[in-house]
Amino acid sequence: MVAKRRWIYFFLILLNIPLGLATRWAPQYFPDIIRIYGGDVLSATCIFFGIRFLFPVTPLWKIGISNYVVCLLIEIQQLYQAEWAVKFRNTPAGILLGHGFLWSDCVCYAAGTLLALAIAWLAERII
Repeated sequence: MVAKRRWIYFFLILLNIPLGLATRWAPQYFPDIIRIYGGDVLSATCIFFGIRFLFPVTPLWKIGISNYVVCLLIEIQQLYQAEWAVKFRNTPAGILLGHGFLWSDCVCYAAGTLLALAIAWLAERII
């Protein structure tokens, strides 16, 4: 059962990444609301699926809380604007940390967490 769950979340991550990147790299193909907020929602879902992949038997509500806290911490660290931190954020590894705090991102992370919770709940009921 644990291995089966891990495969499901691995597959969900593989689906999520290109969709999230598409909202940034090809925004002309998406409606405005998805173009503006979709990447942040999908980032939160991808982080959720990654945490669930690592902890497949932890209750979903704990994964959801952990996910939202991680997303908020990533957003809050963007308030720190030391020169070295800004330079790091401009590297390929640092791009995952974002550039600038936005309250709307916190709402997007909540929506992404709830979306991922719903998908996880359905996926685990089906298997």
